[in-house]
Amino acid sequence: MEIHLWQCVLVGLWTAFCITGMLTGTYLTRCLVMAAGVGVILGDVQTGLAMGAVGELAFLGFGVSSGGSVPPNPVGPGIVGAVLAITMKGQGIDAEAALAYSFPFAILVQFLITGIYTISTGFPEKARRAVDAGRYGRYCLLANGTILMFAGAGFVIGFASAFHAQGLGNLIAAIPEWLTGGLGTAGKMLPAVGFAVILSVMCGWDTGPFVILGYGAAAYLNVPVIGIALFSAAFAWILYERKEGADVHPGEAEENISAKANGLENTKAGVAENTENGGKTDRTTGVQPLPDTELKRISRRTALRAYFLQNGYNYGNYEGLSYSFVLFPALRRLFPAEKDLKRELKDSMSYCSVNPNFLPILTSLHLTSLNCGLSGGDTRDIRTAMMGPLAGIGDSLVQFCIAPVFSTLGASLAEQGSMAGPVIFLLGINSLLLALKLSNEALGFRLGNSLAGRMQGYLAPLSLAARRVGCAVIASLAVSSVDIRASVSLSGQGKELFSLQDFLDTLFPGALPVFYTAMLFYLLRKKKWGMYRLVGLTMAVGIVLHGAGVLA
Repeated sequence: MEIHLWQCVLVGLWTAFCITGMLTGTYLTRCLVMAAGVGVILGDVQTGLAMGAVGELAFLGFGVSSGGSVPPNPVGPGIVGAVLAITMKGQGIDAEAALAYSFPFAILVQFLITGIYTISTGFPEKARRAVDAGRYGRYCLLANGTILMFAGAGFVIGFASAFHAQGLGNLIAAIPEWLTGGLGTAGKMLPAVGFAVILSVMCGWDTGPFVILGYGAAAYLNVPVIGIALFSAAFAWILYERKEGADVHPGEAEENISAKANGLENTKAGVAENTENGGKTDRTTGVQPLPDTELKRISRRTALRAYFLQNGYNYGNYEGLSYSFVLFPALRRLFPAEKDLKRELKDSMSYCSVNPNFLPILTSLHLTSLNCGLSGGDTRDIRTAMMGPLAGIGDSLVQFCIAPVFSTLGASLAEQGSMAGPVIFLLGINSLLLALKLSNEALGFRLGNSLAGRMQGYLAPLSLAARRVGCAVIASLAVSSVDIRASVSLSGQGKELFSLQDFLDTLFPGALPVFYTAMLFYLLRKKKWGMYRLVGLTMAVGIVLHGAGVLA
């Protein structure tokens, strides 16, 4: 297949656009989305959807770092794999084989991204100097430096993949057939790695019964994924209600964090008079207090800027530089004097690491306390204390519950050749996450500092319920999406007398996929294997056992 120059440019632009989704949290950097876009550009939507579905399931758990390792990047199968699957379809390369071939590129892309994060480490200090000099344009550029480098790298990756597709095809064509078949088998096994990674985070004694529920419903009753999610959610809801009935106290965390926050209520009385008397500037911090209605409007706008939280992500202060950029317009409104603005802007560049969807809780707390006459430094300890619980709850809820559900739904539709798969995935998950951001802003503004304690006490059962649903769904996917089939059989007199796969299907349907996923889970949880070792093992098992005639 010939790829024109304009198609190479479009693939490059599409890759640049999608790869920034890693930072904006819009879930554009998913195999399901990227491969579908490549299919549209290259004129083969069905192959793009097939590649997207296979890659999405295989990389489902790869957004989670395990044991300190850096997970492979889905740009590999989403872009490079899609180009290979489309351009080499006539040479016997299907989506599973393209997935296996694209894995080295997934590793290379992640190394490139790690390099970008390392380069960006010096940006916070440069941004502070820019603020001191009053060069706010340079400050904004530095605060968005990481995402700009992402976009540039993405264009190069996409353009090069399409422009040199023929060269990649020639290289792959030189690979012997036994290796090609083995890589195809390994590609069908790779989803087990992602499922094992997610289960290693979610699965425990309190979620084990739901793993059995998911396996049994999928293997013996052929219940679809959505049905399993609904059934498990109903059971989890019942258990949650029982837990809520037994535990009426929100927990000790509320007392610990509220103790630090008591000063805010005392401070409000001291500065309320300033607000009532025309918004006079507080002489201590330089803040110009705003009426609640206007502050609420600014807080809501700041919540929408949570999409910028990782635009300047770096290995120095992580999200700290971007956090200050999120607050920048609000700080300008609260601090009319430039010296006060500079002080608060630099103070907000301290360490920050929180899930972007729960960031509005911190920003609403920050703005409310500033409006009360406290400086950012006065409430830094409170915000830092809240980061851990909010990051844990946010990551568990989004990565291990919301994202897998939408991913599996979108992938199942894409497997059927429906463009509704990536569309529903993008619209569904982004609508839900936008609602989550806005609701968190409302909660943060209304409940203030005690919110973290309330969440830690009341939402722990909800987090457990989410993990239970996730475990049931992943267990069912191990049956339906990991394709491991035995080819061992006994024949006599020209007839097949015994088939190992038929025997297993009769006694334990989906036994091989579930066993292999469980083995990877054991190696990950008990033996502390890294993700790359698991992938390497899977590739080796697929190639060796296919070559030996054990696996189909």
